[in-house]
Amino acid sequence: MNMQGVRVQTAYGFSIMANFHGVWSVAGIIGALYAAGAARLEVPLWISLGAVAVIAWTVLLAASRHLIEEREDKVALTGTELHVPWRPVLVFGLVILIFYAADTGILTWSSVYLHDALDATKSVAPFAYAAYQAGAIISRFGGDHLVRWRGASCVVVLGTSIGLVGLVGVVAATVPMLTVACFFVVGLGLAILAPLAFAAIAAAVGPRGADVAIARLNIANYLGAILGGGLIGAAASGGLLRWAFVIPLVLVPLIFFTRGAFAGPDTEEWPKTSWGV
Repeated sequence: MNMQGVRVQTAYGFSIMANFHGVWSVAGIIGALYAAGAARLEVPLWISLGAVAVIAWTVLLAASRHLIEEREDKVALTGTELHVPWRPVLVFGLVILIFYAADTGILTWSSVYLHDALDATKSVAPFAYAAYQAGAIISRFGGDHLVRWRGASCVVVLGTSIGLVGLVGVVAATVPMLTVACFFVVGLGLAILAPLAFAAIAAAVGPRGADVAIARLNIANYLGAILGGGLIGAAASGGLLRWAFVIPLVLVPLIFFTRGAFAGPDTEEWPKTSWGV
């Protein structure tokens, strides 16, 4: 999906990648509400999934008339033949890894954090992740406008800074609802980083190597998910849940060092690496 999003953004000629991720966030919330409603109404699983399939197929058919026809020559998706440089993959991979480490940690442990560490009720605890997603939606739907106005590099610094402020609040707050508000701030800041990283690596390696580079970048997605869930989970299991979110707080500042990479260099501007590409 990120490969296709980058191609569409290239066709438009300006930043729209964050909006795609924003729609994904909205769809995730809609899906969760649908699943909760189906479970409450005790709708059989095969009927529930069947309804989703019919709706998705209908939307796909309606949208297919507007899909962009592929016009460029087909390119073999072989990294060696395309000479995709490793340095931008590693630089933007660091951003993706850190973001998804924080994102997965919040998804997995934010409700537990509020309930077990701050004594929030079970009805209040889920608001932590809901607030984070609300901040993410605002960030992503507004992020493209900021990119067009100030540039991706500036937006990355701004988003990272806001995310850090939110994480400091999450770690320091002692009142559940204040912590919920801080999770909103985290989403408002960090959620813009992933779509900008995918767009930036496509610009760095050029259109012929974009698909391969994005595929490689997605490895950092999974590593970040394992890192975030694993480290924060280890802290929680060790009785250190109150300090578990210090882990993303320590990792996120590393993103500041990648700011220059988001300025949009051409492939030739990336120095050759010891990987031979």
